Amino acid sequence: MAIVEAAMNKPEDLSRSLLSARRTGRKLLLMLGSLAVLAFGLPFAVDAVIAPWAFFMGGHFHLNPKWTGWGRMHSNTSGDYAIYITIAPSLGRGHSSTDIAGQGALCTQGGDKYSLSVAGSLEKGSGVDLQGRTATIYPHNYNPRRTGHNDPSLEFRGRWNNPDLVLEDEGSISRAFDSNGGLAKSNQAHPRIQEKVSLTLQEGSSSDFEAACAALKRD
Repeated sequence: MAIVEAAMNKPEDLSRSLLSARRTGRKLLLMLGSLAVLAFGLPFAVDAVIAPWAFFMGGHFHLNPKWTGWGRMHSNTSGDYAIYITIAPSLGRGHSSTDIAGQGALCTQGGDKYSLSVAGSLEKGSGVDLQGRTATIYPHNYNPRRTGHNDPSLEFRGRWNNPDLVLEDEGSISRAFDSNGGLAKSNQAHPRIQEKVSLTLQEGSSSDFEAACAALKRD
């Protein structure tokens, strides 16, 4: 009789075990989901509090606090170029709420292409609208193994004219490249030439930049 009762109780015990396992599984999934939300959402929350302007770069709202732009440049001393940059807030110890950092690329009409690391800052101001605020951007080569140094090292200054970023190179193109469009050696740069090259960065993708580079080769 005891054996029969034990057999009859086993399905109930099995049901309890399955129910407990399901509850444990749901709790585990909820915990993993919460951790994922925290891991991916925390950086956005920090940007929203400290650098809310990042969600409005270019004059419109975007969920990702990042801006990408590309543009063409013409130098009378060294030829034509295309550049692409991505910028986002650079927060942390030693940084202000308007510091920026990112990556990018530069190509020349001779077919050379350089990967860039980008640093800089935007003018502080109230509100999230960057229209008219000044910007300083320092792109430089972040693959020194290829060239043996961080050249080209460029400098751009200007201001937001939404949706574009309108800049000048402060003579850095002439200092970085020789008359053939190659990297200038120390004795080939043009320190006396104060040519300022204009650059208008318009919002776009890396494919826009690649198309501009291809057009440079054809010209």
